[in-house]
Amino acid sequence: MMGYREVYCENLKQKSQDAVIARRALYSKRKVDLVNELVDPICVISNANYILCQKLSKFLDDDTKAYFAMIERAATKSKTLVEELRNDSLIE
Repeated sequence: MMGYREVYCENLKQKSQDAVIARRALYSKRKVDLVNELVDPICVISNANYILCQKLSKFLDDDTKAYFAMIERAATKSKTLVEELRNDSLIE
């Protein structure tokens, strides 16, 4: 009966460690790219909301003003989350 003979290869463990490092680097790069791609649209939405609110404020009813305020809160929250992701990406 043939027995199982274990084969040890020291490079095998190194490759798997390299793969983990490469995977982490790729994830970090994707996160940085995603954060950078999100900054511009959020700024455009926030700025457009501010400009529209300023130009139209004297013609708006309370419900519409509340809607503009809701958009501003959402944009601010999105900016905060993107900045947290950016800071987290710099740490890793």
